[in-house]
Amino acid sequence: MTEPEQPARIAFLLDNLSGGGAEKVVLNLAAGFAGLGHPVDLMVCRAEGVLRNHIPAGVKLVPLKPVSVLRGVTAALTADPSGWREILGLLVARRKLPKAFRYIPAIARHFKRSRLSLIVSALPKSNINAVLARRLSGVDTRVVVGAHIHLSAQESACAGEGKSRITELRPLMRRCYRQADAVVAVSNGVARDTVHYLGLPETLVETIYNPVATRGIISLSEESSDHQWFEREGIPVVLGIGRFVPQKDFPLLLRAFAELRKRRPVCLVLLGGDPSSGDQVRHRDELHKLASDLGVAEDFDMPGYKENPYPYLRRASVFVLSSRFEGFGNVLVEALFCGCPVVSTDCPSGPAEILRGGEFGHLVPVGDRQAMTEALETALDAPVDSRTLRARGEEFSVDRAVSQYHELFDRFVS
Repeated sequence: MTEPEQPARIAFLLDNLSGGGAEKVVLNLAAGFAGLGHPVDLMVCRAEGVLRNHIPAGVKLVPLKPVSVLRGVTAALTADPSGWREILGLLVARRKLPKAFRYIPAIARHFKRSRLSLIVSALPKSNINAVLARRLSGVDTRVVVGAHIHLSAQESACAGEGKSRITELRPLMRRCYRQADAVVAVSNGVARDTVHYLGLPETLVETIYNPVATRGIISLSEESSDHQWFEREGIPVVLGIGRFVPQKDFPLLLRAFAELRKRRPVCLVLLGGDPSSGDQVRHRDELHKLASDLGVAEDFDMPGYKENPYPYLRRASVFVLSSRFEGFGNVLVEALFCGCPVVSTDCPSGPAEILRGGEFGHLVPVGDRQAMTEALETALDAPVDSRTLRARGEEFSVDRAVSQYHELFDRFVS
C-alpha cells in the first residue's frame, strides 16, 4: 500500500512587508496555495511594513537574518564564480558593497532545512538572491522569479537623474533570470519588455495576471469611508491612490482636476503616501502647493495611507490612475471590482490589458492633461454600469491566478 503523495512545499520571498502591489500579490498567492493544502513559507528579508499583521492563515512567516555586507558579497561570488563580472560590476556602479546579498546565506540555509520544492520571488533583488541562494545551497529547489514592472519605462523615467538602480542591476538580472526555471510577468506588455530588456528567451517568460479580486474586498468596501466628502449628495468625488512618487504623476491628475473644477462642482481625494519616506513627504508638500497655486486647495484632500481603501473606491464617482508607467495596475482591478468607473493613462504596461483597450474604462495618453480632463467629464456624465465593471474585476481573481501558477508548478514538481 503506497502512502498518499504530500503536497509540494512552496516558499515566497519578499524584500519587506510594505504595502506595495507586489507584496499584496505575494500574500494573495500564499493564501491561495495554503488554502489548497500546500505547506507555505513566507520568507522576508526585513519583516517590517504595513502588511506585517496581514500574514494569511496557514502561512509560516520566516524572517531572514542578514550577514555582514562583505560576507554577503562573498556568498554571491561563491554561489556563482563565473558571474564575478556582473557581481563586482554592481559594486563598481554603486561605489560600495551591495547590501542585498546579505540575505543569501539565510535563504540557502532555509532551502536545505525545509526541503522546499519551489520558491517564488517577486522583485529584482529578491529574484537575484533566490537564484544565487539555490546555487549556494546545492539543492534542486525550483525557482520562479517575477517581473512586476516595465523595466524600460522605469529606466527611461530615471534617465534625467543619472544611472538608475535598475540600470545598475541589469547585467546581474540578465544573468540570474536566465538561470531561473521560469519568469512570470504580470502583463503581456511587461513580458515583452522583460524579454527585450534582459535579452531572455521568449520561452522562459510567460504572463499570469495578478491575483487581486478577493472575496473580502466586497465586505471591506461596505465599511465607512471616514471622509465626509463621500457622504455628501450631489458633489462627485474623484479618487486617486498610490505612493507619492513621480511615477504616479499626481501633478497631472491635479491639473486635470483643476480644469474640470472650472466646469462643475467636484472634489479630489488622494490616498496613500508613506510618512516615513522623506521623498514622499516632500512630494506631498509639493502637491499641496500646486493645489493652492491652481486655486483648488479647498476641494482637494490627502488623508494619508488607508489599510482599507475599498470604501473609498465603492463611493467614489471615478477613480483615476495617472501613472507614467506601471507593471500591471492592481488598483485598477480593485476599482473595477468595487464597481467604480475608471480613467487611466495608457501607460506601459497593464492598464490597456485590464481595461481591454478602453472597453471597461477610459484610456488617455500619458501626460495629456486635456485628454484626462475630457475623460473625467465623460466618466462622470455617462458612467459604465457597476455590474459590468465588477464582472470584469472578477476575472482577475485569486483562484484564477493560483490555478495558472499551479499549472506552471506542475511542470517542475511531480
